[in-house]
Amino acid sequence: MFASASHLFRSFSRATVVGTLVLASACLGGRTRAASRDAAPRERVDSTARSADSLQNDAKTRTADSLAKLSSDSTPPTSIPDSSVTKAADSTAAKTPATPKTAKKAPATKQCVLDFSESPPETRLRYQRLPDSTGLTFIGGGFIGHCQGEKNRIQADSAEQYQAAGTLNLFGNVVYEEPDKLRFTAQHATYFTKEERIFADGNVVATQLKSGSAFRGSSIEYLRPLAGVRTTSRLIAPNRPTVTILEKDSTGNPGSPITVTANTMVDEADSILFAFGEVQINRTTLQGESDSASFDKFAERSRLIRTARIINRDPQEPFRLFGDTIDIFSKDQALEKVVALHRGNASNNDVVMLAERIELRFDEQKLDRAYASGPGRAKATTSSQALVADSIFVRMPSQRVREVRAIGAAVATGNPDTLKIKSDDRDVLRGDTVTAWFDSTLAVGDTTQRARITEIHARGSASSLFQIASKQGPKAPPGLNYVRGRSIFVAFDSGQVRDVTVDSAASGLYLEPDSTSLVDSTKSRPTAPRRPPVLPEQEHPNDASFGTSTAIYAPRRPS
Repeated sequence: MFASASHLFRSFSRATVVGTLVLASACLGGRTRAASRDAAPRERVDSTARSADSLQNDAKTRTADSLAKLSSDSTPPTSIPDSSVTKAADSTAAKTPATPKTAKKAPATKQCVLDFSESPPETRLRYQRLPDSTGLTFIGGGFIGHCQGEKNRIQADSAEQYQAAGTLNLFGNVVYEEPDKLRFTAQHATYFTKEERIFADGNVVATQLKSGSAFRGSSIEYLRPLAGVRTTSRLIAPNRPTVTILEKDSTGNPGSPITVTANTMVDEADSILFAFGEVQINRTTLQGESDSASFDKFAERSRLIRTARIINRDPQEPFRLFGDTIDIFSKDQALEKVVALHRGNASNNDVVMLAERIELRFDEQKLDRAYASGPGRAKATTSSQALVADSIFVRMPSQRVREVRAIGAAVATGNPDTLKIKSDDRDVLRGDTVTAWFDSTLAVGDTTQRARITEIHARGSASSLFQIASKQGPKAPPGLNYVRGRSIFVAFDSGQVRDVTVDSAASGLYLEPDSTSLVDSTKSRPTAPRRPPVLPEQEHPNDASFGTSTAIYAPRRPS
């Protein structure tokens, strides 16, 4: 709300001579030097005291009703407060004992009563009384003001004040500042004092002084705390702004900034930031995208929602993470954990993981461990092996796969030696738990080499089915070696099976193609009639674990 005429008169009677005469005459409906070029010249006042006395005597001749009508927010005529009374009331309120814990504490901010006493000497003012007995004030030559009893500061090249609506329009080089809270610059702003709402537009740069976050965009809307309406401040930035978030470590030193761009952003009390619509996040080499996101600046936690993804653009240590929702946890500017929920997909150069829930752990900003779990089955795939289980754990120090462990009805499949065996089938290893080890050693300067499997163990109701190369060559159907036992250990050489060891309760079967089935019978019986095609219902179904080979196998005991 705005000060009453008497209030403005008393405030400016203690200011400069020019400011006192101009503002007092405007509030009392008198003529100013800017009112009309044809106005009769006024007699110059010899001293400040004489001018003040003359104006006060003139004010006494006006009724209390006319004084009240000069401001829509003035107090009753019998108790018009001046600035000293207001300050005394503020100091008394500050000393009032705290309310009980059960009572809700009201915010300190109240409706703003503007004070223009800090305006520079060259400021020009023109007051116009409207038909509804409210005032319209134009201020040029530089405007500086603040809300009485508060430390905020408002500055602009010019301004216009509408008393009835409770609005203040600011034009040109607008600067608004609240100590330790907010500072913004813009080309234009409108301050709705009854709502404690400020709308700024035109090359807006708003810096939140507590966290250091900076908004840049075409416009912002700032809602100040107001008793009975809102307890904290809120900043709304539409029209796809960009915000730079500065994270600080435990000593208060800022780290690498995070840049966020979205269609709309809402910041609550400089603590939690919400972003909506085509969100893009950049943090050093990390790039994130989602439909919406939230950021807790002080807890260093973020959440990306819907079609979320995070990509590390570092070619030396790339990884990608996708999910419906992604949670990011940091501490002292260092990334600690990333969790993808609902249709998670994580991958790097060595392994691809699919699960309902994927959790990535980092050590010194490098991917160190990965967990895949949740409803349904988890899957991890390397260049030569694939694991499916209820849950999967991957240990990858320095972002290189060293160990993969599948738990719960685990199934590991791998490609046979393609140089010796031509088959579309895969080798299969089953167990309650399957663990695979990889050689993650890199040659000097080689960053593209993938980790090779060296050993794989199956424990608990274990079984394996491996293809054995035929002596007839790679084009001949391979032999099949099926074994089962309590535990099975498989060793690899250059990524191919070298030997299989069964521990406890071992049993199995070795099958190899019948040599007679490999003879071309068309050469010995060239005139034999052609056999009719076999109908689909006459075919014998193939066992999925044994592939779809048409060779005839003869059983042999395992060697």
